Amino acid sequence: MEEQGYIEVKIDGSVGNKPLKPIDIDIAEIKEIISDVETFLYPTRGEKAERPHISYKIEEGSARNLFYLPISGVLLFNGLSTEIKNRGNIDFLDNKRAEIIDKFQRRAAEKNLEISFYSSSAKDPILKINKDTAYFKVAATFIETEFVLYGKINEEGGNNPNFHLLTKEYGKLVVSATEQQLLEGEKRLFKIYGVRAKGKQNLADGKPFDLKLIDYITYNPNYDEHKLDLLIERASTKWNTVPNVDTWLQQIRGGANG
Repeated sequence: MEEQGYIEVKIDGSVGNKPLKPIDIDIAEIKEIISDVETFLYPTRGEKAERPHISYKIEEGSARNLFYLPISGVLLFNGLSTEIKNRGNIDFLDNKRAEIIDKFQRRAAEKNLEISFYSSSAKDPILKINKDTAYFKVAATFIETEFVLYGKINEEGGNNPNFHLLTKEYGKLVVSATEQQLLEGEKRLFKIYGVRAKGKQNLADGKPFDLKLIDYITYNPNYDEHKLDLLIERASTKWNTVPNVDTWLQQIRGGANG
């Protein structure tokens, strides 16, 4: 059996003029803390399904939320918390873990709390979150995805091989390609072509950038519904970084009255 240890999320604050105690923590808050700690350690559905047994209790000393689990979980908690402290931000975390720390930070700032992370392998707090820290999640400015774009190819070549695609939706786009991709097949200069490319999409205006050619598509005004469905499926996994997809799409289309 793996060695056991514990991790602790300690909440210091006050209720009125009195120090916070476990009796002041509502069961809904306790449930949320338990869920948040589980997600911080095991963010995906698969990891949650395979996680080890974790037990919980709350103790005096402000409000000490203690989680007992195998030492591997303690070390994971230590590593993540130490890295957050050392970097001073949560930009490196995956989306779900960043959301948990962001939630703790907002709660600490709004209610004037200090939330401290401890573990069985560290006497001193590994991480402190309070009104003076700024462990907020920075909203994504772009997503990485795959595009199908149509337009006229009006320039090719360059020291770093690329071509310019004049599109109706986004204007001129620069698409990186290899020399072999530019040379193989028929001449495409000044012709309308479709391209399949991977790259980034600006969440402010929807414009693609940092594009790299995957392959050319012979221009056909009638789209392939099956291919479109496949591309939508591939792209959909990238949308979890967009806080509100409907709002973003409305902004790209010029707003509700645009």
